[in-house]
Amino acid sequence: MSRFGKLLAGVLLAGCAAFAQDSNQPAPATGSPKHNHMHGDRAEQKLMRLSKRLNLTDDQREKIRPILQDEDKQLTSLESDTSLTSLQKHREMREIRMSSKSQMEDVLTSEQKEKLPSGRTRGEGRHHTPSGRANSGTTIPSSSDPQ
Repeated sequence: MSRFGKLLAGVLLAGCAAFAQDSNQPAPATGSPKHNHMHGDRAEQKLMRLSKRLNLTDDQREKIRPILQDEDKQLTSLESDTSLTSLQKHREMREIRMSSKSQMEDVLTSEQKEKLPSGRTRGEGRHHTPSGRANSGTTIPSSSDPQ
C-alpha cells in the first residue's frame, strides 16, 4: 500500500504542477492587458475565419486585410470614445461593420458573398419582441395568428 500511496501522490503532484504552470503563463512581452492584446489580433483572426469559411485566394486575403485592419482601428477608437452613449456606439459599430462588408463584397465572388456572414450570426433575434406582443406586455392580435 505504501508504494501505491507514493505513486498516487507523485501523479497528483505532477498533475497539479502541470496545471499550475499552464494557468501561470507570463503576460505577453508587450506587458499589455490580455483584453488590449486581443484587439491587435482582431483583424487577423477575422481574416483567418473568413479565409477558412470562404476559401479565399491569396490575392483576396491581401485585398481584404487592410479593410479589416481599418475596421479594427475604427472600432477600437469608437470603443474608447466616452462622449457617446452605448446606443450611439452600437449604431456606429454597425455602420463601420456594414461599410467593411460592402468593401469586402467588391473582392468576393458571388458564391463567396452568399457564404459571407450577415452580421447577425450569434444570438439572432435576441432583442426581437415576439410576434403579437407590444412593449407594454399586452397581446395584440395578429392577422396571421390562429384564434
